[in-house]
Amino acid sequence: MGRGKDLAALILAIGLATAVNLITFAVLYDALFSQGPGLSENATQILTTAFGGMIGVIGSYVGYRAGQQTNGQQPTGDDDG
Repeated sequence: MGRGKDLAALILAIGLATAVNLITFAVLYDALFSQGPGLSENATQILTTAFGGMIGVIGSYVGYRAGQQTNGQQPTGDDDG
């Protein structure tokens, strides 16, 4: 069961990375080809939030797995956390 959680986390990480890449390309496209001044403050905040969220989610999962391996615990598959 532990491998199922790993697979789900991997799928979610890939989906999140894809979404962030699409948002990044859209914001940069708008900055390059719009008639305005380029990259706006709002666009910068969107990119910062998206990348910060992605790093936080993936980092928390990697930290959890590293803590389990350091303590010698193996996932049992019957826990919720």
